[in-house]
Amino acid sequence: MSITIKKIAELSNVSRGTVDRVIHNRGGVSEENRKKIEYIIKKYNYKSNRHAQGLVNSKKTFRVGVVINNIGNEFFDYVLEGLMYEANKSSNINLIIKNFKGYDEEKQIEAIDSIMKENIQALIINPFNTKKVIEKLSQIKIPIVLMNNDIDIEKLAFVGCDYYNSGQLSGDIANIALPSGGNVAIIVGSYKIRGHVERIEGFKDAFKSKGKQVQTFENQDDDEQSYLLTKDIILSNGYDLIYYAAAGISGGLKAIAETGSKIKVITVDETKAVRKALAEGKILATITQQPYKQGSRSLQIVRDYLVYNSKPLDVQNMTGNRVHLKNMKFPVEK
Repeated sequence: MSITIKKIAELSNVSRGTVDRVIHNRGGVSEENRKKIEYIIKKYNYKSNRHAQGLVNSKKTFRVGVVINNIGNEFFDYVLEGLMYEANKSSNINLIIKNFKGYDEEKQIEAIDSIMKENIQALIINPFNTKKVIEKLSQIKIPIVLMNNDIDIEKLAFVGCDYYNSGQLSGDIANIALPSGGNVAIIVGSYKIRGHVERIEGFKDAFKSKGKQVQTFENQDDDEQSYLLTKDIILSNGYDLIYYAAAGISGGLKAIAETGSKIKVITVDETKAVRKALAEGKILATITQQPYKQGSRSLQIVRDYLVYNSKPLDVQNMTGNRVHLKNMKFPVEK
């Protein structure tokens, strides 16, 4: 007897999306539901088109390009770890990586041009939200997964966090830390990154400044620039709180320590420096976004498409925003 995904869902008393996640091994399904679905699949000997396609493509080798600005940026090192872990699980996926430092638009375009000469079948990239980068990526005909930062192009998927909500959560924490309002300095990596701008917007919408100022600065995700910028902010004596909404946090924390400042601090992500400062009470809270998962999920999506001709259920694949306080343990990703 042949059986459809719709029928499997009915017999399992779950949605078709849940059945699809089990078939595609995507996770996010309770153990009880997984066992029910797998029992019905086995009972009725369900074979999907994906299975047949996978048998055909399992002997092929696919070259996947990755363009990532992880040099000098610990956060993106974690993203890259997730990519590498997933690649090592698949003997027929070869990663071709072009990495660089910072937010130089020409460096990213150069990396894209270079990697497109490598005969890749798909591209994973953390794109800058600039006209030139958007035009360049819009001309590419292979599947593209945007990782960590979204832009308006045709894509197989975006994998990353809800930046606006991340900013809102930081604004909520600032409201608790500054009940009478206060002057806040927001430091981001670059206005070329849509997510950084969305964090600023989310914070401003949530934070009740009560007539005081919220000023934004760029540090290019660079610790040295962040160190100098933070020193200037502290020495101005005009701010009550710094919100580090991107990388460069280590440099900023160094400046705070050297000046002996008691300025309040909110950060993002979960680098070693952030974990240490949070445990020591030097940071009020940090909002994390599962970098390892961003890397691994991006490659899962590409692999499913290349091997099984299977697209994700949603173009937008969001990782969770998590608020971490001093005495909260960080979960182990993987």
